[in-house]
Amino acid sequence: MVTVAKSFEAPIKLMFPMDLLEKGFAANNFGMLGLGDIVIPGLLIALLCRFDHSHHPGKTRMYFYIGFAAYIIGLTITIAVMHIFRAAQPALLYLVPCCLGLPMFAALLKGDIPALLRYRDYPEKPKEEAHPEKPDKKAL
Repeated sequence: MVTVAKSFEAPIKLMFPMDLLEKGFAANNFGMLGLGDIVIPGLLIALLCRFDHSHHPGKTRMYFYIGFAAYIIGLTITIAVMHIFRAAQPALLYLVPCCLGLPMFAALLKGDIPALLRYRDYPEKPKEEAHPEKPDKKAL
């Protein structure tokens, strides 16, 4: 998986030096962060912001800030583990538990878990009758 990701040249990955502290700007060992490691948690954080806006209008964006902090914590853990073991790590392995766990824990403490799990960005429209009346052909 790492070989394929390293050989793929497209603007879907961010590369950062892993040995910057040892070699300075002559670093040649790079770590990667894929587009999915940014977009998937970003969608969750955006949804948490929408939840804050719809359920707590005019108040602080608590779930958004917690989700954003969880993303930073997850990235920090990923980079730390990558430096400790000197091997590539799947970032989502650390991002998913952080980005889901911390907002869910906050919702548990605040009592918002049912509302958070049932949240829909756009509420469903009321259902029409099973058999709507058809216009009379004779009247047309």
